[in-house]
Amino acid sequence: MTFDEVILPKELQMLKAFLPFLPSSMQKMLAIYIKWVELQKTIEYFSQNPPIQKSPDMGNLMQCMKGLLPPEEQSQMEQFADIFENMDMYRDMFEGFSSAFTAGQKEDST
Repeated sequence: MTFDEVILPKELQMLKAFLPFLPSSMQKMLAIYIKWVELQKTIEYFSQNPPIQKSPDMGNLMQCMKGLLPPEEQSQMEQFADIFENMDMYRDMFEGFSSAFTAGQKEDST
């Protein structure tokens, strides 16, 4: 879910989508109005919801980017996410092996 979807009512999102199809004489003023309401809604949102930072891991980043990219780039992002997920799994697995191996060496030396 994008920030726009969180703070903006559906009616305003629709106005943003229809803006290029409105008479040119109305577009500038309506665009300014939309941005003004966005600013008000953003201030209101953060006064009621303190900011929370998500974990900057690749999975969270990929999930946020997923709906914003064209399909071919989404596919590439998913491939990168899979690679990073597997790298984490392999790192954890090898750390487990190495700690078991070093623990076994310490027992043999005593």
